Amino acid sequence: MRGYELFHAVPAELGRILLLHRYWNRPAISMLSEQSSGLTTRPPPVAVVLYKPDAALLDRLLVPLTGDGHRLMIFVNGPIDEASERLIATFENALIIRSAENQGLGFGLNRLVEAARDEGASQILLMDQDSTPQPGLAARLAGVLASRQAQGRRLAVVGPRLVPPHGENYRRLRYAWRDKAEGTVYFTPTSGSLVPIAAWNEIGPFRAEYFIDGIDVEWGLRAFGKGYDSLVASEITLDHRWGEPTAACEARTPQILRYPRLRCFFYIRNSAAMLRLPYVAPVWKLKVSGRLAMQIGLLLFSRRFGWETRQLVWRALRDGWHNRLGAAPAEIAASS
Repeated sequence: MRGYELFHAVPAELGRILLLHRYWNRPAISMLSEQSSGLTTRPPPVAVVLYKPDAALLDRLLVPLTGDGHRLMIFVNGPIDEASERLIATFENALIIRSAENQGLGFGLNRLVEAARDEGASQILLMDQDSTPQPGLAARLAGVLASRQAQGRRLAVVGPRLVPPHGENYRRLRYAWRDKAEGTVYFTPTSGSLVPIAAWNEIGPFRAEYFIDGIDVEWGLRAFGKGYDSLVASEITLDHRWGEPTAACEARTPQILRYPRLRCFFYIRNSAAMLRLPYVAPVWKLKVSGRLAMQIGLLLFSRRFGWETRQLVWRALRDGWHNRLGAAPAEIAASS
């Protein structure tokens, strides 16, 4: 669906107008407006980093969010197609920050959180470009956040349970629970995360040098080291397209085999880098080491131990262990 010309066909545009009308004129949702709750009357801004987005999916993300009254904060991470440009231009109240080249997900998120903080926001909702929210997502998450904070909990983030859209053959995400009964996890995936900006200030910014993979993992582990919990509200769901889809007959294909080469590099490199971090618990390092070894073995076996795959794995492990992060090396990017 990438490159779909959303605004070049009258039926598509008419459908979008009707969808906007439905969201703006639906019965009011208690959108952080109940004075008795002690919450702010203004919905939190939404941070979205765009990198080669699918315009049709982007429309399905942004329309419900603006229908809920959110201010959009968009980081355009390199060139995007004309359909996506036309789409974001229709949201007149959006803040749009641009980069001529790909700076990585963490860099873009940090810029948007800083912008929200400068505007006086106390919370921010982080969204990936390939998620599809239901109306009232932030209001429900904010209710959970306020309830837990009233109990004295220090929360870095509250997120929904991410689920694959029905019939699209994406893998279901497996959560790393600390206490499933309590809903606490080692980290909360980025999309749908409601983050109190005061907590972000204390924990620190996302690791921009990780570029794309493991940013949410590292931040969640760092938050726990500073006395904060990460929470998943399992009763709240968000449709999310994690990784790459496959044919229905390959639905159980492991994620490492769905990734393109470049994403494999970032995943292996950043996982190795996290093993050196002093605030990461030994039990987590043990888990990651075992899982990473199994995934690398599976990747090598599936690619018949080819030279390019062996080079990619070796370079990723070496760079991660020696903390050589940032964008991928030119030779890895060129071969991907």
